[in-house]
Amino acid sequence: MAQRIIHYLFGDVFSKQIKLKDKNRFLIGSVMPDAYKNGCDRDKTHYKIKTENEIYFDFNMFREQYLKLILQDDLYLGYYMHLVEDAFYRQFIYNKRIIPNSQEEVAILHKDYHTINLYLVNKYHLENVFNYHVDLKCEPISNIADFKINEYIEEMSYDFIEQGTGKTYIFKENMADEFLNKYLPLGLEEVQNIYSGKPKLQANNYTWTRLV
Repeated sequence: MAQRIIHYLFGDVFSKQIKLKDKNRFLIGSVMPDAYKNGCDRDKTHYKIKTENEIYFDFNMFREQYLKLILQDDLYLGYYMHLVEDAFYRQFIYNKRIIPNSQEEVAILHKDYHTINLYLVNKYHLENVFNYHVDLKCEPISNIADFKINEYIEEMSYDFIEQGTGKTYIFKENMADEFLNKYLPLGLEEVQNIYSGKPKLQANNYTWTRLV
């Protein structure tokens, strides 16, 4: 999945180009699928579907379940766009043939993310504007899984002040720029399509092949 600063960046860009009812709820939604309390719930929060040969994030299922709330509450719109962005990202790294195939490569990729955080924060002038102490226990979205959103937001605050240095090995600065340049416009178009009642993206267009 895409690193959390990239999700925040998408949310920040969208919030400046569309009229939101509540920017804070939109930004919370834009990182919420990664704020699962239990690691075993990651596939559940991302609506991950595994067929015999393929895998994909079924953002269409989330859209169908919560469409009314997506149109009314920016938290749900942000959550939906996170799933879309992860589908974009998976397609991007799959096409680049940089999918990590071992736990060691996953660790290297995550180290790259921490190194690139400083670059993204500075280039896109990102500021942490989250409001803390969000209570979502009584909201419908809590039916998906148990979330630790407040702890996650606190952890994420360090992404904005990281001083990562050193060489990146899998995911590089130019790749981050390429990904953002290609998919930010597609994401914004989907937000606008949602508002117009004509969403176009189909999750099964963003599948990848199962390796095992």
